[in-house]
Amino acid sequence: MSRASAWPVHRGLAAIVLVLSFPSIGYSEDGWQWRVNKVSDGRLLLAFTETEATDELGTVWFYCRPASGMVDVFGAANDKERKVLADFVRSNTYPKVEFEGGASIVEPSFSEAGGWEYRFRMSADGAWFNKFKQTGRIGFKFGSVVADYGKDPIAKSGLKKVAEFQAQCLQPAITGTSGGTGAQR
Repeated sequence: MSRASAWPVHRGLAAIVLVLSFPSIGYSEDGWQWRVNKVSDGRLLLAFTETEATDELGTVWFYCRPASGMVDVFGAANDKERKVLADFVRSNTYPKVEFEGGASIVEPSFSEAGGWEYRFRMSADGAWFNKFKQTGRIGFKFGSVVADYGKDPIAKSGLKKVAEFQAQCLQPAITGTSGGTGAQR
């Protein structure tokens, strides 16, 4: 997948899509919520608020193509994260992100709508996502940055939506002729 097609919808367009759709949602005390939305070729899992007149979509958001088995994790880079991303470039260091049950490559990008962002890819069926859908917490590390999302009220609001998103991203089980799970050929 090319970098240009990795994030098919910019944050501004995602905000319009979110405002125009009204699926069932769960709200936290401050109005933040998780929401799953269909976009051209995939699904978005976003945290945002409808109680304020803003296009703020939260710090971390997720994208997948249905049944792909993979989830792209996107983050709006804060000052510390931008410095670490710049250090990767300056030192010509492998930009690895580590998380529970695996590792991936961090890919920085720039958006006119949100400034510097980053993305990395994970398995939809990994330990990290299973923990996320149960607890609302997800953590990862790249460079000296240790991200721990889920300490705020947004994390626990709408965990059913997180599970719904994961279910749409998972690869379907392959069944053999005996009705059990078989190996893909």
